[in-house]
Amino acid sequence: MIKKTVLITGGSRGIGLECVKIFAHNNYNVIINYKNSDKNAEEIKNELEHLYQIKVLLCKCDVSCEDSVKKMFEKIKKEFNHLDVIINNAGIAIDQILEDKTSKKFSEVINTNLIGPFLIIKYGYPLISKGSIINISSTNGIDTEYIESIDYDASKSGLISLTRNFANYLAPNIRVNAVAPGWVNTDMNKELDDKFIKEENKKILLGRFAECYEIAKVVYFLSSDDASYINKSVIRVDGGLC
Repeated sequence: MIKKTVLITGGSRGIGLECVKIFAHNNYNVIINYKNSDKNAEEIKNELEHLYQIKVLLCKCDVSCEDSVKKMFEKIKKEFNHLDVIINNAGIAIDQILEDKTSKKFSEVINTNLIGPFLIIKYGYPLISKGSIINISSTNGIDTEYIESIDYDASKSGLISLTRNFANYLAPNIRVNAVAPGWVNTDMNKELDDKFIKEENKKILLGRFAECYEIAKVVYFLSSDDASYINKSVIRVDGGLC
């Protein structure tokens, strides 16, 4: 029996790493895409291959660069020749006051958070005969906008639109959904001011930020047969906003 295979972008830390762990635990071969964390990625690969009887393929690639994405999928096709799940998790945020934002920085965020998923799906879906694609968006792309994150918010809103368009295009054999987390305890949010965190927690019914593994569990569910009739949907995971 051929094991299922998942590609996770931005898979060396945060939500992506927790997704890597849960899919590996469920006997998937795992392709970890990352941009910079060579040592960390190697450690993850060694640990998972030791714990589970799976293959772990590391793919260092900037998802916003089309040539790099093409080469990554050539490598994936050579190694596995198929995919069952794609998770578009790689993303960046460059939060600044509006006066300091430049078109260059704005484009950098859009290129990673929106163009990247477009390229990954465009070149990845031909390897999926029947499977699932999950895009990691954000409640920032729905209704929790911040002027300091105007570029990030726009990218995550665009990712929801991308999700719906690809769901239409790839049906019925490939389901395409998005997960929209609220605040999550990631490296991206480690530098937030304590006072700001306390104020944001007051807006959340559960009174806290999510942990990365809590988002990964939802991602795994959406990819599984238990979610076989969920398509073209955006699943909020935000603890309930007041």
